[in-house]
Amino acid sequence: MEDAGGHRQTAGADRPPRSRAGDAAADAARAGGATVLDHWAKPAEEYDTLAGGKVKQLATGYTKRYKASELATVKTGLGASSSGKKGVIYAWGELPGSTSTFAPGVQQKLPGTRTLRLSTAGGAKWKLDFEQHGGVDESGFPIVEAFYTLGTPQTLKAGKSYGKTFNTAVFGPRVGSSLGIYREGNGIYGSLPVFTDGKTHSGSSLYSSVTTTLYRNGAKVSSNSDPLEGAGIFTVAAGDAAYKLTTSVKRSVKVAAASTRVDASWTFRSKKADLAKLPASSIRFDAAVGLDSRAPANKKVSVPVTVQGSAAGSNLKSLSVYVSYDYGQTWKKVTVKNGKIAVTNPAKGKGISFHAKIADKKGNKSTISLYNAYYGK
Repeated sequence: MEDAGGHRQTAGADRPPRSRAGDAAADAARAGGATVLDHWAKPAEEYDTLAGGKVKQLATGYTKRYKASELATVKTGLGASSSGKKGVIYAWGELPGSTSTFAPGVQQKLPGTRTLRLSTAGGAKWKLDFEQHGGVDESGFPIVEAFYTLGTPQTLKAGKSYGKTFNTAVFGPRVGSSLGIYREGNGIYGSLPVFTDGKTHSGSSLYSSVTTTLYRNGAKVSSNSDPLEGAGIFTVAAGDAAYKLTTSVKRSVKVAAASTRVDASWTFRSKKADLAKLPASSIRFDAAVGLDSRAPANKKVSVPVTVQGSAAGSNLKSLSVYVSYDYGQTWKKVTVKNGKIAVTNPAKGKGISFHAKIADKKGNKSTISLYNAYYGK
């Protein structure tokens, strides 16, 4: 999907197709099960319930009454770091022996909150998908500027309350599990979300420009415009060599004011392999921000940092972190102590940027730079 010169970066995420609800019954029948999803909505609250499962005979009628104690409560925070946005949260539900289906999303102003009351009986599992909208296209459909997902469906307990927040700072690359850099034959490529949100939800964002470059033994192989979605594969020689992969991705402040630019680089050795995940690391900054990705101006705070990937945990050799209050023109080194850094929040309307240098114990290095990671207010 494109928007006024922008592109949607989609690594690690899939957006719910608009025609999915119309196919649910047919899919369920093919799977040998059926699911009925009922949906009741208020301005900032909704009830979504599932009933069904394996089909043994054709039903001629069905009645189910729910008690409040049978439902789980999920209080969602729906973020937006730029003004004038709208968005929606989709609740996807599934029962054993049947296919998943999703409740109609109710568009609302961002940033905002929405409370979901979800059924728990029958082995129900739920996942949540968030979309930020920026106007409509020529067909009248919302333009999806950002998308984040809870991921694997989760089992929720009746009577329990949960909190989930989407689309807030600090945004940055995420590695781990199946997300990272890969070697397949004589091809090297990245497959990871560059704009993972502050709660580590994988997703995507419209971007305005991107340059990704690979170097082999210090010599440039080539560049492409793939923001590590896996579409831009670099062809290299089979033999063992030292590599450096760099990327710089920018997005408009009209889409998101937080993390308007992400720069990253990874160095590693590699040789031809059928399919291998290459050593790469990233860092997460868990700053305390509001749904607008802003924090109290000029306040001294402690920000937890977490290293992911090949340098995580006991594999970390060194970590250096720097902050900037002038969009990276000057950087000041800060001390990492007990997994945290001490910083002063930026002045009202100003941003703070983060830069990290990471090395694992096998000599692989990574750098991550997040520009205007969050703002003061």
